[in-house]
Amino acid sequence: MGITYRISIIGNGGVGGAVGKVFAKYGYQVIFYDVDQEKRKGLASQGYEVAGELAEAVLDTDISFICVPTPTENGRLDQSYVETALAGVLEAASSKDGYHTIAIKSTVLPGIVSESNGASSGVCMNPEFLRSETAEEDFENQPIIIGRIDQKATEVLKEFYEDFKRRTRKDFEILVTDATTAAMIKYASNCLLATKISLFNEIAGMCGKLGVDPGVVVRNVIADRHSTIEFYRRDFLSLGFQDECLPKDLEAFISFCSDFDYQPELLRAVKKVNEGVGKQ
Repeated sequence: MGITYRISIIGNGGVGGAVGKVFAKYGYQVIFYDVDQEKRKGLASQGYEVAGELAEAVLDTDISFICVPTPTENGRLDQSYVETALAGVLEAASSKDGYHTIAIKSTVLPGIVSESNGASSGVCMNPEFLRSETAEEDFENQPIIIGRIDQKATEVLKEFYEDFKRRTRKDFEILVTDATTAAMIKYASNCLLATKISLFNEIAGMCGKLGVDPGVVVRNVIADRHSTIEFYRRDFLSLGFQDECLPKDLEAFISFCSDFDYQPELLRAVKKVNEGVGKQ
């Protein structure tokens, strides 16, 4: 008989809500916690187990997934939500008898989360790649990236995802790497998506001058055809990014590059193009 995993979801927005619901769907014991009482009430009304306090969620589970927001402030990443959540989970875990694994799903820049491990708990990165409209479906089918900060936490999380893979009967990849690489994979993915959206909007502008239907062009781009069809269906041609994650992550990464005296001119252009969508 396999291990019985008990899971807490810290932060019940689009990511935490989707991830926790999928875990519950496949038979894991899941406890949700959010500082927003209305979110807790909403999940409780749907029949999910909800903790009134962060410590309660941690003490009753083996693995905590931190899924709190990471907004930008003046173009810079605001990591305070992650820091607060991580500190709270670490404090609660320090009073447990057994080991507690902490997986950070929130989007954080490379190198931001330093080692915060001890005998009672360990941390690793675990970025997600979910679209807001199909978050639960995406989570069941996406590759799993584990960024190693603490070796034991990484091993526990990998074993958990192997169990999750068996339960879902899906064939997704589980990649274990260092934490900085895991964070770069997440930002590279979002920057690529942002670039493609801005490119298609520039193409749409030229189509307008030529009297060509941009929808026909986008639907029939040969390279990476599946994803371009999705762009057309989601109306990125008239509405731009349509997602709170892309603009904030793009801004944060551009600022991050500047800190290393590296100027990402293409990404700056991507940001400029998207900001002009609908204004021409």
